[in-house]
Amino acid sequence: MAVDISGVNNSFQVEVGIEFYPADPFRGVMECGSMDDEVNGWFAWNPPLCFSSLVLAWHFGGMSTSGAEKGCMIRGETRRRPVSPGPVAPRGAWRGRGMTVFHRVTEGKLGSHEGCEIADEVSQEFLDRIPGGLFRYRADDDGGLIDYVSRDVLALFGCATYDEFCAITGNMFIGMVHPDDRDRVADDIAAQIKQGDTDAVTYRLNRPDGREVWVDDRGRYVVDGDGTAWFYVTIIDITDKMGYQRKLERAEERVELLTVLSRDVIFDIDCQEQVGEVFGDFDARFGREPQSTDLVLRKRCEKECSLDLEVHDIDPVRAVVERGDFIDMETSLPNVEGDPIWCRYQSFVLFNDAGCPVRHVGRLLDTHEMVMREANLRKKAELDGLTGVFNREAAMNRIVQLLSGEDCQTGCSLFLVDVDNFKQVNDGFGHPEGDRVLQEIASFLGRHMRRDDVVARLGGDEFAIFAAGLGPGPALDRVLTQLSGGIYARGGRPEDMPAGLNPSITIGAVACTRNPVTFDELYQVADEALYVAKRAGKSQATLRHLD
Repeated sequence: MAVDISGVNNSFQVEVGIEFYPADPFRGVMECGSMDDEVNGWFAWNPPLCFSSLVLAWHFGGMSTSGAEKGCMIRGETRRRPVSPGPVAPRGAWRGRGMTVFHRVTEGKLGSHEGCEIADEVSQEFLDRIPGGLFRYRADDDGGLIDYVSRDVLALFGCATYDEFCAITGNMFIGMVHPDDRDRVADDIAAQIKQGDTDAVTYRLNRPDGREVWVDDRGRYVVDGDGTAWFYVTIIDITDKMGYQRKLERAEERVELLTVLSRDVIFDIDCQEQVGEVFGDFDARFGREPQSTDLVLRKRCEKECSLDLEVHDIDPVRAVVERGDFIDMETSLPNVEGDPIWCRYQSFVLFNDAGCPVRHVGRLLDTHEMVMREANLRKKAELDGLTGVFNREAAMNRIVQLLSGEDCQTGCSLFLVDVDNFKQVNDGFGHPEGDRVLQEIASFLGRHMRRDDVVARLGGDEFAIFAAGLGPGPALDRVLTQLSGGIYARGGRPEDMPAGLNPSITIGAVACTRNPVTFDELYQVADEALYVAKRAGKSQATLRHLD
């Protein structure tokens, strides 16, 4: 096949598909314009595949091909005897099967396709635009032999070439995983695959430079036609998210290590004399005078306290108080406006030999700013960075919690929302316009749902809504009508966007009165409803019931 390499200087790469078998060497001949240079093309045979995708590169030693005739022919032949030495021991043999080369040859381009016939570059360009890394590995051998990785996987390892990646990982999935995480990851994947054909794990990459890179790994187990088992995997860099989580843990530790340099309040109460002393600027922190119940959570005698005080929201911790005499807990007290001011409550009661309380000593540690900062960090870790609604993991955790609560005893609803025409908008008008559509739809869904409803972006252009207590009935019907037929956009569309291309949303919903019910059961029914709705057209809503 002829390949246009005019204007390419010094070197170029082409990707070819070749059927080959072990044990025989391969010798490639390149004919380029008036040049007829014989070049050895060496490659490593990948045992899992009979058909493989190769990248053959030639270097012209400083010569420019811009003056050569357009067109390059590559052909292969079988040699049964050893050929001139190369950097890798030769394996494989050319069996006379025709090969197809990319229509476009680019400097430094690395692609990979399964099979020996590639019509064009559309598939590779599509994969290149998907965020995160893609790879495939054998599911039925120890370690998981890899036969495909995308550029983003190489980038996550800091590699420029596939050979560098193989040197780090041994071309095995388990070699991608940090040694300290391997046993956990292998056990988690095995346990999840017993329950279905997908798995989700997080781990650190085994980078040679020691840099800590965390990834979210989502895989699917597939058995192909000849019985070979594979894992098809996508990985996303979540290093920043893991950093947020570590900050949350450190925030908890800092609360424990507050010292006298903090704005603490310390109190000492003489139980016999009914006299209490408070040390610290209580007034400045809370905007009022201290009261008895701010300091005394459990009475140990029959005498009344000298101060007429009231405790704030103490019921949730009364059981903790009853178990012992030392109390260490996070709580809040109202300021003069009634707003909660967070503090750490620590107190201890001293008893005399007769078992009577003699002193009640404790302190209120100022943790308000720390708690607020922790809440903000937790919120960042739970929200989708683009749309501001819950991410998939946080949404599923909240839904599971709600399903076990009282609000779902009478019913609940789950909506799966798909954006119509999103791919055309994203491809035709660019990612900024696609991002704008997703942000506007997320805002639209949030405006039309209740404050306690869970609105989440599951990934791509798929959203989900969970409404506890919203069972079958007119209220649910109105919500579906408003969402599927509503106008979500508040800004203008591109002037050259056709009227029929304006994005809309299609909804598959399930209304459930079954109790108990799992998230997976709800999701399956809602997904079936979404499929029916999409077949009916755009801006549709289909409702199923689960009794």
